[in-house]
Amino acid sequence: MSTDYDNASIGDLIDDFVIQEITFNEVIKINKNKIEKLIFECAKRIRNKNKIFFVGSGTSGRLGMIESAEIYPTFGDKTYIGIIAGGESAMTKSIEGSEDSLNEGIDQLNLHKLNSEDLVIGISTSGTTPFTIATLNKCKSKKIKTCLISNKSQNDYDINIQLGVQKEKILGSTRMLSGTLTKQLLNMITTISMIKSGKTYKNYMVNVKPLNKKLIKRSIDIISKITNTNERDAEILFKKSNYQIKHAIVMNVKKLDYENAKKLLKDNDGFLNKII
Repeated sequence: MSTDYDNASIGDLIDDFVIQEITFNEVIKINKNKIEKLIFECAKRIRNKNKIFFVGSGTSGRLGMIESAEIYPTFGDKTYIGIIAGGESAMTKSIEGSEDSLNEGIDQLNLHKLNSEDLVIGISTSGTTPFTIATLNKCKSKKIKTCLISNKSQNDYDINIQLGVQKEKILGSTRMLSGTLTKQLLNMITTISMIKSGKTYKNYMVNVKPLNKKLIKRSIDIISKITNTNERDAEILFKKSNYQIKHAIVMNVKKLDYENAKKLLKDNDGFLNKII
């Protein structure tokens, strides 16, 4: 299809938008070793209780903020922290000039007590955003591990992942394919790093936080399925375990009280699969 979008039908535009320049599978194939290395570094920091920062502006910053916000209710972990140019207000509106700041990023990181054991992941589609690149460079100068996710960049950080998008359907609108690929990649990085940190058991989210009725029911269902008990007994276990799924499962399977189940989990770094 030509780029004469003005005269194309809605149906033709839909068909054209389905055709992508590069697929997520292709991105993974090109960058697999680098992504594997990044996930390893992330999982290490989760286990060691260090911090991992997503740093970006505009769409890139919002994606990092969303990803970090969604981790706690799903995995009960606060390792991932989003940093966006312009601060939290930039989640809902454009903060003019914020992406050109050379100091705001590192200032925000310092508010979170950045240290040498942390990991800073910059997200910049162009690979040149001043806010993001200046922040990464400052971290690099302090020997803090850095990563850049971009389409193409000449910068050299510890890990450099390139999505490879050359041209968006709407030229320059990086919220489109670049944004979609970035979101998929962040999902993969955070989820696999949580799996490798003992936050799941098989494909169950055993660290989910029961923050509402839906998640309370999900927690009870998980306990019921893993321990092969009925819903009523699973609910009793859940309450006795101080509303912690893994503790409830260990209490049931190993016939332990709460304190001893808690100790056994601690001795096994929270990995349920090492116990049952």
